Amino acid sequence: MDTKFIALALSILAAPLAGADLPAGIQAKFIKIIGASGGANAVACKDSTMAGEIKAAGFAVDGASKVAYAGSEGDLAAFKGKLIIVPKLEWLPKGGSIALVEEGGKPAIYLHMGNIAASGVPLSDTILKIGKKL
Repeated sequence: MDTKFIALALSILAAPLAGADLPAGIQAKFIKIIGASGGANAVACKDSTMAGEIKAAGFAVDGASKVAYAGSEGDLAAFKGKLIIVPKLEWLPKGGSIALVEEGGKPAIYLHMGNIAASGVPLSDTILKIGKKL
């Protein structure tokens, strides 16, 4: 079978698994809950729009926090060693710890257990139970 055909077929089949972007305001509320469950009172964030949403949700933004939000793939390397929350499921294998996406019109949480463990940030049992593990 043609390798290009197989690659195309797999990408089409995997597309529904990717999840859509969750609105920033909803992401910010989840970031606050996840950060607080990990014992943080702030999140590191370079994305100015998301930083504003996080502050509006009642959570602080601090670059020294052990919890971070990566708004771009470039942020993944910058936040290495932290619990990194990302808006795209495909960023989990690239260094993200938790992906916040929309599936079927509802928020979904995906967990990369290896990256979560590497961050050293403990998460509540509730987050671990509701998140889908990769």
